[in-house]
Amino acid sequence: MLVYRDRGGHRAWVLHRLTGLGVLAFLCLHVLDTALLLRGEDAYNHLVRGVYQQWWFQPLEVALGAALVYHALNGLRLVLVDAWAGGVRYERPIRRTMLALVVLAVAPLAAVMLWPYLSAALGGGT
Repeated sequence: MLVYRDRGGHRAWVLHRLTGLGVLAFLCLHVLDTALLLRGEDAYNHLVRGVYQQWWFQPLEVALGAALVYHALNGLRLVLVDAWAGGVRYERPIRRTMLALVVLAVAPLAAVMLWPYLSAALGGGT
């Protein structure tokens, strides 16, 4: 009987694929929204003001930043594990270190990107 045991490496693999697809989806969206410049500057500015600068869109931008950071650092982890002879032995601590670096990088990123919206929501100035 085949029993599947969920391990951290499998979750890292799935998250690497999902973040890669998320970044690809953003690139497609970016090409489409930049193409609006062909219809005129007003069309592009309407999209930017109407969607990208809204408070509800900001968490999506933070998620994009987190996906980029995770995908890049996990790619470096994969290179390190594959290229270094002892990499497989130290895969788990390398993965945990990579996840800690992702959190350390994304937390200030999220704070800086969301601060104007959080400050306005709490009644403070920008």
